Amino acid sequence: MQTTGYRLDRRFVLTSVGVQMIGAGVAAMLAFFVWGWIGLIAAGLLLNALRLIVLPPTVARTEWDGVRLGGPLTAKPVRVLWSDVDDVSIGQGQLVFSRGDGSSVVFSLVHLGPKANDFVRDVYDRLNTANGYRKFDPTA
Repeated sequence: MQTTGYRLDRRFVLTSVGVQMIGAGVAAMLAFFVWGWIGLIAAGLLLNALRLIVLPPTVARTEWDGVRLGGPLTAKPVRVLWSDVDDVSIGQGQLVFSRGDGSSVVFSLVHLGPKANDFVRDVYDRLNTANGYRKFDPTA
């Protein structure tokens, strides 16, 4: 199976873009009145805001051997291997990965917006594949 990345929902990205635009505006104002080189900071903030609008950061990535959760604008990235997962459950908008050592990793599905259902299906499919389960195929 290929690696699948899930990007941060636009409503969380727009908050960061707004803050960067405000910072760029303040830096541009200072560049006109105080120091000209601060215009570089304004340009950098504007370019980063445009980058976020076009390409939001990846906050979940499913791979053949595990899943990486978290990233920029969310939480510190955590890697969970499929072999370490005992159970996956959904509750209150969160996906909970229960590990064999008694710990668990909680990921908020709100960060994915409308792609949350696709992510949950992908997690279950990859977990089944990693554990050797096969989908029922009535044509076989």
